Amino acid sequence: MSEQAWYEQFRAMFKGLNQCVFLNSAGVAMVSGPVREAVKEWADLGQCVTYDYNAIIAGAKKNAAAIVGGTPEQIFFSRNTTHGIQTFILGYPWQKGDGVVIADCEFPANRLPWLSLRDKNGVEVKIVKSQKYKVTLEDYYRTCDKYTKVIAISWVQYLSGQKAAISELGRFCRENDILLVVDGIQGIGAAAMDVQEMQIDWLSADGHKWMCGPEGVGLVWASERALQIVQPACKGWFGVINPFDFEDFNQDYAPTADKYLDGSPMVLGIMAFNAALDMLLSFGIEAIERRVLELSSYTINEAEKRGFEVLTPSDPKDRAGIATFKPSSGNPALIMKNLLDNNIVCSLRGGQYLRISAHAFNNHEDIDRAFYVIDKPI
Repeated sequence: MSEQAWYEQFRAMFKGLNQCVFLNSAGVAMVSGPVREAVKEWADLGQCVTYDYNAIIAGAKKNAAAIVGGTPEQIFFSRNTTHGIQTFILGYPWQKGDGVVIADCEFPANRLPWLSLRDKNGVEVKIVKSQKYKVTLEDYYRTCDKYTKVIAISWVQYLSGQKAAISELGRFCRENDILLVVDGIQGIGAAAMDVQEMQIDWLSADGHKWMCGPEGVGLVWASERALQIVQPACKGWFGVINPFDFEDFNQDYAPTADKYLDGSPMVLGIMAFNAALDMLLSFGIEAIERRVLELSSYTINEAEKRGFEVLTPSDPKDRAGIATFKPSSGNPALIMKNLLDNNIVCSLRGGQYLRISAHAFNNHEDIDRAFYVIDKPI
């Protein structure tokens, strides 16, 4: 299949592109045809509740594991990124004086849960200071000490779009007996991932951004050592060996990541999420990543040609799909409003930066239309 035919087939998955220019995959994903069909399938099956929990969840876990490079047994489905991180925090055996290292530019999902440890557990949360929403690995290394138990970091920073060298950080964490917790929401689906090669211990990501899934369901992957260290805060009926044995109240936890489950799964969300994952895998994550990087490069070049301040790193290895910049003139909030008035969907972040996040279904014309509006005097 030619590259153009591949692109046209992928774009055809998103009928909403006939109604707007959508450049906000770092915000909330555009609904695809496969996700719509999965919702309809759930509604049809639900008329007589004829769906099979185990088959649905097993199929979704297989695809979730494939997209992060892990194994299904180490995956569980969460409600969102925050829920996955909270599960880690509530299950870790904290001792007074333990240390956690995070950056000041983390999205609240990967910041607020850690900060709460200061008051409740006597944990020292050290903050790495960023420069223009970017942080170097050396900044993390310098901040760690012998009491550091966890480093929590976003794979791709939500505002600047900086992609962290997680493999290098993973090696550092293993060498220093530190658990590496990664918020993967701004990278998974836009870039190829191998959690095992990266030596991630806990990966949490909602499915509603680059993975093109619905809001309210995400994935968590846990390493073997994390599975041993992090224990469920409380037993849930779906987190035991045989959830459908309703008479056995002495069941042990499931021997897999299922042990972190609570009650009945969100079957509708999981079916829709799985449809999105299946779509991405069928088109190929490596091919998607190549196109996403090309589009973010194009966006950065267009911004630089205009003399705009660009936050996003220019080197492709240091970014994924986010391209963030500040126009050299005009009120960014008014420019954002003008974009929306012209049916162009992107984001304003940090009060002054425009963020364009083009997925593989986008093209140069979409980005050109955004810059045409940005260039217009208000």
